Amino acid sequence: MRKTLMSACFAAVLFLLVLGPLATAQSGEKSFKATLTGLQEGPAISTTGTGEFRARLDAARTTLTYELEYSGLEGTSTTAAHVHLGQRGVNGGVSFFLCGGGGKPACPATQGLVTGTVEAVDVVGPVAQGIALGEFAEIVAAMQSGATYANVHTNKHPGGEVRGQIKDPRSE
Repeated sequence: MRKTLMSACFAAVLFLLVLGPLATAQSGEKSFKATLTGLQEGPAISTTGTGEFRARLDAARTTLTYELEYSGLEGTSTTAAHVHLGQRGVNGGVSFFLCGGGGKPACPATQGLVTGTVEAVDVVGPVAQGIALGEFAEIVAAMQSGATYANVHTNKHPGGEVRGQIKDPRSE
C-alpha cells in the first residue's frame, strides 16, 4: 500500500513538473527572469547586494506583471530600478521603470519587494536605440531575444549596483 501511494505521489509531481510549463505556454503567457548581481554591471561592481526580477506577459501580450526583489545593497537609498535595452555587458537606455520614477512607487531603501504592471503607456524608450514611446511590443521582443536587463540604482552606485540579463527561465 505504501509503495503504491509513493508511486502515485511521484507520478503526480512528475506530471506537474512536465505539464506545468506546457500549460503556461499553451495559455499564451510568457515568463521572464533575471538574477541581479554587481558583477553583471558595466563596469562590474563589488557589492553585497543581490536581486531577482520575475515577470509574466499575459496571453493578450498587452500587460507585463512583475516582481523585483533585492537585498543587501550597499547604498543607503535605492534611487530607481528599470528595465534597459542592452545585451549582456553593454549599457543601454531605459525602457520602463519598476520603481523610483515613471509613475511607479518609490523604491524600498536597501531591500524589499516591488510589484507592478507595465503596459504600453509605461514604455519610455530608449528612443535613441529605436524604441519609441509606448512601443510595448518592441521591448517585449527585445526581452524575448535576451537583449534587456533589469538594473537597480543606488546613491552609492548611481549607474547601477545590481544588474541581471532578462531571459526565459525555461532556457536555463
